[in-house]
Amino acid sequence: MFSEKSRPVAWPLFFFYFFFCAVVGVMMPYISMYYKSIGLTASEIGRLMSTFTLSGILVPHFWGWLTAKVGLPKRTLQLGILGCFIAVIPFNWSDQFETLWLLTCTMALFYSALIPMTDSLTVRSIRQLDVPYTRLRAGGSIGYVFAVTSAGFLIGKFGTAVVIPTMCVFMALAVVTSFFLKEQAYEVHQQKSTTSFFSLVKHPESMLFFVLAFLAFMSHAPFNVFFAVHLSNFGYSGEHIGLLMALGVVIEIFLFLFFGNTIKRFDVVHVITLCFVCGIVRWLLIGWFASVAWVLILTQLLHCVTFALFHMVSIEQIRRLFPERFAGQGQAMYSAFAIGLGGGLGMVITGYLWEWLGGAWVFTLAACVSALALTILVISQRR
Repeated sequence: MFSEKSRPVAWPLFFFYFFFCAVVGVMMPYISMYYKSIGLTASEIGRLMSTFTLSGILVPHFWGWLTAKVGLPKRTLQLGILGCFIAVIPFNWSDQFETLWLLTCTMALFYSALIPMTDSLTVRSIRQLDVPYTRLRAGGSIGYVFAVTSAGFLIGKFGTAVVIPTMCVFMALAVVTSFFLKEQAYEVHQQKSTTSFFSLVKHPESMLFFVLAFLAFMSHAPFNVFFAVHLSNFGYSGEHIGLLMALGVVIEIFLFLFFGNTIKRFDVVHVITLCFVCGIVRWLLIGWFASVAWVLILTQLLHCVTFALFHMVSIEQIRRLFPERFAGQGQAMYSAFAIGLGGGLGMVITGYLWEWLGGAWVFTLAACVSALALTILVISQRR
């Protein structure tokens, strides 16, 4: 999988992605089930979950500044993962919303910047190696599949009480793995340029991309927060939910490993159009036909389009819209505006609407958000 020259650098990065994304594989699908079991309301769950996403608006910029100031990205990443691990431990003994909110805010200060910092370290680490980024990032997808499947079986056997301890175990393994990462010097560009970052952001094509990305992550909010709860309401067991979640990510892994370069051959507008069309179909099917097993399997197969394919296109768009010296800022803007603001607002709104309208109508509104994004894209192309 990796050449002999690249193994000392590639394998630690691969396993760090594996263990950290395993934490995500436990937390994102199942912690809402745990919160529900201890008596939290849907709006409270939505506010807790949105904290992780909303913190992504500002937190990654602070950690990026700290990395530039210290000049040691590995040490900064270790500080982040260690702080995240320490913050998650008290979750084992907390069941009040106010306490959980404070703990979540503390954890989010470290958690929200970990993936951007890891991606930045990875890109610098493999510059001189014949290793594609997507192959390393696939380690995260594999870790997610492993975690979401194993956690589903554990929940089916022991109940939702295993969610927080399982998160702690994977987080501890990520901390240990971080000590094997290779340090890379941080480069600072001193050259002046007539082009500013904000002038690139204000370009119509950039603004269109960020608006579409914002709506794409907002439409995923009901799935990220309440998919497991939605299926449990239809009588699906923890094992079945875990297998369904894993199925979507398994297809995502194949996309990352084998189709990274193939996607570049297609027109980006056509690819994004496909993502939003599949989003409309996926959310409607989950909302109204979740009781039909084969329909749920189909919706999880569409995950590789609505999420993985859109993310691949987004990374390519950032590379194209922002020159190399502005690439880091472009990635931070994408993370802050789309993932942070779009996903975070979607989670808050979802939490309230879930109590008022129920799961079917909330997923219908998610389909409407995808339809709005598709409409904006079509109108922009006509103009």
